[in-house]
Amino acid sequence: MYKLYNMINMAGMAELLFPTRCAGCGRYEGRMICAACAASLPLIRGPACLRCGKPALRRVDWCAQCVDRLRHVDATAAAALYADPLRSMIHKLKYGNGWRLSRPLGHLAAVNLAPLLESGSPRVTFVPMHPRKRRARGYDQAELLAGAVAESLGLEKLRLLERSRHTPAQASLSLGERRANVRGAFRAVASNADLYEVILVDDVMTTGYTLDECAAALKRAGASRVVCCVLAREPAGDAVGGIA
Repeated sequence: MYKLYNMINMAGMAELLFPTRCAGCGRYEGRMICAACAASLPLIRGPACLRCGKPALRRVDWCAQCVDRLRHVDATAAAALYADPLRSMIHKLKYGNGWRLSRPLGHLAAVNLAPLLESGSPRVTFVPMHPRKRRARGYDQAELLAGAVAESLGLEKLRLLERSRHTPAQASLSLGERRANVRGAFRAVASNADLYEVILVDDVMTTGYTLDECAAALKRAGASRVVCCVLAREPAGDAVGGIA
């Protein structure tokens, strides 16, 4: 918390000295996201796979990309594809002290979420970083995004999960290594039979293994339904045909 407080103060001082660069294109536009980048965000507007959020030729319950990967996730709302300018914004959020981007990007993450919810009062939580990594960065971007998602829905953000062990970054591993890397890496903070429906927030879904492992932990703790809410869906390839 102290480190984040210092970062906030430093960011405020920087704003007084330097105009704000757009996190998408890097131009000095006086705002975090310029109008041109906002207009060119690779939003997912059409049909998508219900379970993994990947764009599809028609709405499907699951597709060949997720049928063996997402065993505990019930649905996924993905706002956009993982492509520029959003990719640059996410990189800034995570690695460029861009914590202030979490509010507009968190509101964006929730854009496709409402139609997937079944209860009137779901719980909002997030994929947690390991404490060591969080201390090094000064904040957890998924937690900040979850706060903005909760705000957009008029709900409260809750810390329902913790990492039980440190894991190497998924991006550094082969597809075959990724599920093993996160297996057993998360546990629920406490059992809660009142969870029913949980919104699980993260920045990017690639294979979905991390989100599925978190969903498994939430269901062991009493959740009946887990809906993932991600800012971006990767890979941004061709739409899938899917299986209804």
